[in-house]
Amino acid sequence: MCIRRICDSCVQGILAIGLLVALLALIAPMVAMANDFPSKSFTLIVPFAAGGSADVQARLIAKGLSKRLGKPVVVDNRPGAGGTIGAALAARAPADGYTLLSSNFSMLVSEPLLQSNATIDLRRELTPVILTTEQSLVLVVPQNSSVKDLKDLISQARAQPEKFTYASWGEGSSAHLMGEMLQSATRTTLIHVPYKGSTPAITDMIGGHVSMMFGSPFGTMAHIRAGRLRALAVTGSKRMSALLNVPTLTEQGIAGLELRVWTCLMVPVKTPKDIISRLHSEISAVLDSPEFVRAAEDDGVEVVGGSPQELATRIESDVALIEKLVKTMNLKRNQ
Repeated sequence: MCIRRICDSCVQGILAIGLLVALLALIAPMVAMANDFPSKSFTLIVPFAAGGSADVQARLIAKGLSKRLGKPVVVDNRPGAGGTIGAALAARAPADGYTLLSSNFSMLVSEPLLQSNATIDLRRELTPVILTTEQSLVLVVPQNSSVKDLKDLISQARAQPEKFTYASWGEGSSAHLMGEMLQSATRTTLIHVPYKGSTPAITDMIGGHVSMMFGSPFGTMAHIRAGRLRALAVTGSKRMSALLNVPTLTEQGIAGLELRVWTCLMVPVKTPKDIISRLHSEISAVLDSPEFVRAAEDDGVEVVGGSPQELATRIESDVALIEKLVKTMNLKRNQ
């Protein structure tokens, strides 16, 4: 009996040691990876064309991050399919912290809710690092439009159903969502015209081929200042500092359209927490730099920052909000 108990104890001890060795074998590479980080260059995937707001912000972050970490940070533009091509590339990358994705409100919130054929679930495949910037959208019309203000737009749209069109940079984008919300709130009928990017949408609107658009400050500000576009309203609860003479939609009697959109950085979902923490700390410092803050102000966007958990919370709260709006307005899911 005593011998059996001793043997049983020996077996249990051997098993415990075996499990400990196996656990250490799993942990050791991760510890070594975290201690050596960074040991090579980084890739920051931007799932949009070069020259846009997301691209400009990403390049500023890449420049600052490279200086702080002492390693090259290469911006890789992978446009197409509403950002899905670049997102899928990031999700398939090794979860070692060397591949980051520039993402945004449309990719993580509105597009998944309005598309039934999504090929990737970003909220499952990627994990948050930091919320970078936030911005209101600007409702603009061509300078030669007969529409002079928001009240005039609503009046004309009601008098001429289905004549007014609004552009967006794709199905499920924030510009698309805001157009749907506006017509629901004003009881008008507006025709959605999706484009493959904001630049061609704005070009067509300046040319008079589209009636209006909810554009980003980055894409519209220069045209507003040059007199090619006229700003009628901004989203959000307060006026934009760069457009103080343009009232919010709420100020003009249209409540519930205070939506502000944002950009963020994500990494593959199994990236070690220590590495995410390091990336977050370094990127936070870049966002606080005078160069980045000045560039953000020039583009009409607001630097945000915050913890990875705060970004995760923001994503989920916005998903709940937009999901409710989609159901309330009976928006159709795109095939």
